[in-house]
Amino acid sequence: MARHGKVKIIQHFDERGLAFAALGYGRSTGKAGVFVCTSGTAVANAFPAVIEAATEGVPLLLFTADRPDELRGTGANQTIEQRNIFGDYPEMFRHMPAPEDVSVHTNSKGDPPGSTNDFAGHLTFLVKTLHECFGASRYGPVHLNWMFREPFTVEQENELPTPEMIDSSLLKDEGDKSTGKESIRIETVGETLIALGSCTPDEATEALKLSKKLHCPLLADVTSGLRVGSFELPADFSLPKPDTILHVGGRITSKSWHQWTETLRDRDVLFVHLTPTGRVVNPNRLDQMTHQTTLDNLVDIVDGEPTSDQFLQAWHDAGRGRDRVVEKNLVDTERLSEPAIAHFLCRNCPETDNFFIGNSMPIRDLDWYGTRKSDDPRPVFANRGASGIDGLLATATGVAIGSGSPTTVMLGDLSALHDLNSLALIAKSPWPLIVVIINNQSGHIFDLLPVRESSHFEQFFATPHAFHFKDAAAMFGIPYQRVTSMSGLRGAYNAAVDERKSVVMEIVTDRTYNTEVRQLIRKEILRCSKQG
Repeated sequence: MARHGKVKIIQHFDERGLAFAALGYGRSTGKAGVFVCTSGTAVANAFPAVIEAATEGVPLLLFTADRPDELRGTGANQTIEQRNIFGDYPEMFRHMPAPEDVSVHTNSKGDPPGSTNDFAGHLTFLVKTLHECFGASRYGPVHLNWMFREPFTVEQENELPTPEMIDSSLLKDEGDKSTGKESIRIETVGETLIALGSCTPDEATEALKLSKKLHCPLLADVTSGLRVGSFELPADFSLPKPDTILHVGGRITSKSWHQWTETLRDRDVLFVHLTPTGRVVNPNRLDQMTHQTTLDNLVDIVDGEPTSDQFLQAWHDAGRGRDRVVEKNLVDTERLSEPAIAHFLCRNCPETDNFFIGNSMPIRDLDWYGTRKSDDPRPVFANRGASGIDGLLATATGVAIGSGSPTTVMLGDLSALHDLNSLALIAKSPWPLIVVIINNQSGHIFDLLPVRESSHFEQFFATPHAFHFKDAAAMFGIPYQRVTSMSGLRGAYNAAVDERKSVVMEIVTDRTYNTEVRQLIRKEILRCSKQG
């Protein structure tokens, strides 16, 4: 790799962060980032990123070094069991034989092809295996475990194989997983509602075209990059029941949506899920049809009678009413709150930049309070496969490098602490990242749950801390700003966008006030819904 002129290199001293950076590269490009590490616990550090890639079908290749079989079980240094270390998560696993000390020149001993001394046979096996793994990595993580004996390096670089030694016929494209898929035709019935989950901007555009064809409402998850209607509506408004719910794309963030669809069980609703990965997303175990298909021709594969004007208008009116309440409470406020921060960033992150959203409260606040006024999708990313709070800064860096675009990152304090040394990746990134750390000095999401009433809540659930991020940013040579008001956020963020330089922006918020703002907005929305 070092001598290959076209390889894009991301180096990092922490394997966990590096694996997430490779994951982020795969998210933004649709091509596998290649994670390379030594043997032992270095391999195990990649497991969280492997899980995330597997659950959402993100391309990822893992090249892990290993000690040879004869050292297994001997107590040899840095030797652990690495075969199938990631369990069932990878799309494919290959345990590669240790290289032999063979000549790269034409075999003069008359050995049969594929024998120990037949270099061409070894090279053919290697190329075929790599080609197979590259193909499989388009749909999730693939693990190649490479055994090596000492010495670990060749003495002369001219002993290494060259591209001319590779038979180009071995690299014939075998096609993709879509070959042999069912020919899909979907017929909606009655009043139709489209629920758009995580997807690419192009896929979001296709979903919007379909909603116009069917004359039906479209609810868009924050990770779709498109905001037409909010998934929080079903919990707050009395709305007409759809006859067909068409779920397009990946996961849907909103808990309210899942609670509402649960109430439609056994109410004669047709549930259909169209997904390019084929991964089932059905947490309520509804009677749902899942079809694996590309999402670039939705208007061609989905037909149905247009929904009624009354149905469409009821959902649109509810959405506009909800947005008015959110904007009234958050647009001109001066005091910092997490809903106001989410609302501001949703509306002001540049359309051409990436927006990477952290888990726990940040993605929920964006889903609840984002009222972006545009039907043009923008690139939005989040690690929602397993919804972990680890590796987020590293993933965002991989997204920025893979896409070649500036990136805004919004995440919480505990997420930032989990991945603090990935600030080193940001410091070296050729593309700027605006890192907005919302510091409420705890696990604030638990404030919204019934466990809040427990006498053990503060110590064991909120897990408060007193850390700040100024010195951490300085340690990695990244400019730092502390924001104390909404006007300060507006000025600092807009300046950072204009300067196109990486920055750590820390915003300290008050947990009690955050909760008060959320409760106030929710009460007003409920009041408006009852008034019609």
